[in-house]
This record gives sequence, structure tokens and C-alpha cells, in this order.
Amino acid sequence: MKLLVLLSCYNGERYLREQLDSLLSQTLSGVEICVRDDGSTDGTVEILEEYENKGLLRWTAGKNVGASRSFWQLLLSCEKADYYAFSDQDDIWDPDKLTIAVQTLKRKNETEPAMYCSDVRVTDKEGRVLSKHMARPCPADYEHALFRNLAPGCTYVFNQAAKELLCEYDADVLGIEFHDWTAYQIISCFGSVVFDSTPHMSYRQHGGNAVGAAYGSNLELLSKVRRFQNGPARSSRARQALRMLTAYGNRMSPLNRMLTERYAHYQTDNVKKCQLLQDRRLKLGKTESLLFKLAVFFNRL
Repeated sequence: MKLLVLLSCYNGERYLREQLDSLLSQTLSGVEICVRDDGSTDGTVEILEEYENKGLLRWTAGKNVGASRSFWQLLLSCEKADYYAFSDQDDIWDPDKLTIAVQTLKRKNETEPAMYCSDVRVTDKEGRVLSKHMARPCPADYEHALFRNLAPGCTYVFNQAAKELLCEYDADVLGIEFHDWTAYQIISCFGSVVFDSTPHMSYRQHGGNAVGAAYGSNLELLSKVRRFQNGPARSSRARQALRMLTAYGNRMSPLNRMLTERYAHYQTDNVKKCQLLQDRRLKLGKTESLLFKLAVFFNRL
């Protein structure tokens, strides 16, 4: 059994050693670490060279393309394995994280795309726990994946069938904003996703994260409102749905294609907008449901 941990890093010298050591302490056998450096200008490269010289990882250097494109390039270029896992540069994994993920995925048909993800505990830069949970659980299906991500990408572990499917997505042509959300949508559309509500890693927040966590009701609400107004996720659902249609539309089930077309075209099609506003299948909290309807009404979904 072979599992590749895919880690993209950028100026991560402060926390990188601690994360690499947690990867190397995994109880699962057959774990290999593949790293792409996204144009770091600090001491990250020296750390990677040190670990590589000890035979603990393999790494390549690339120009700065941003976290999501960097992860996708790493995914496309890595060798074949049984399983793959995304890793950030600044977290700390529990020793059994990958063991639990693989045990879960082994219950699935290996010829079908499958992915495991989990909740995380949120910590500050010193590793002190700020929140024991972060995820907002909802059904791990394609309809909910069109609206939002289920869990941080650093918890994702997926099989070879899923990897082959993901590699059909051309990020250079279609664009990509969130590598993890894109992976979640693709795998949930054609395969299965299992969510584990028990955290198996510490998700470090230090002010320099590519994507941060909002924990606690007030902070979470403020984060949602800001994203709704002018944040990076503004209209990202419509853009991503259009990408999904372009890449995979002719292979989708009739239901998944219909759901995707609603998101992709609701801004110019009032019928599809009304269908989104009247959708009763999404399992959302009161605040999230209200923001969903406002985002649809004001063409910001």
C-alpha cells in the first residue's frame, strides 16, 4: 500500500518542520511525502533540502502560482499510488489521521472515486486550542458541494480512481480558485465522500493562512457577511458550476447536470434563479439559508 501526501508550501519556515514531523509520525505504513515549493523566499527551501537529504521526502521548486494551482500541479505531476492526501504547511496531524482515513476508504469499491474528509480542531499559532470543531456538517453530496465546501482540504484523502478523475480537470484552461472545493465537487458528482465528525488534526490559525477558519457564532457570521459583500467567494459558485459543466457536463447524471446549470446560469435566467430560491433540499442553518437567498437574489452566489 502506498499513500502520497501532497504538500504545497510557500514561505512556511516557521511551522513547516513541526508539520513535516507530524507527517513522518503517522502510524500508517507506506506513507511518502511529495512537496512543491511555490516560490518561497524565506528559509523553506533549506528545510526541504535538509529533509530530502535524509531521505524523508521529495520536493520540486516552481514559480509562484498560488496555493490552489500549486496543489493542482502537484496532483497532476505525482506518481501513481493507492491513496493521496492534501497537506498544508502549518498544521499538526494526529498520528492516526491517515490510518483512520485509509481504513474508511478500504470499505469502498476501489474502482469508484471515493474521498474521506474530517472535522478539525482550530488552534492559535502556538498550538493552543481555540475551538474543538470547525466544520458545519451537512450531507456530503453533490447538491451541497455546489453551495459550499464540507471540510478543509488538508483533511482530504482519496483513492486512485478519484485522482484519475481529478486529473481530467484542466486548471490552466478552466481556472481554479479553491483546489479542495473543486476536488470535493468532482468526487461527490461521480463518486462518494465520507465525512468524519471527529477531528484528527490541529488546524493552525496565525494570520498568514491562505484560507482561514471562522470559529464561534459571531466570527463565523461576520466572515460570511464579508464574503457575501466582497470576499474571494463572491460569485464563485456560479463560476465553479460553469467550470464543472464545461469539464464534466456531458457525463453528469440528469439530476446533477440540472443542479449545476441552475448555479451556472441563474444570474441570466430568472427561471433558474427562482428554482434556486425555492430549493428545499439544501440542509442549511437559519443564518446560512438567509445568506444563500440574499446571494441568489443579488447575483452574488
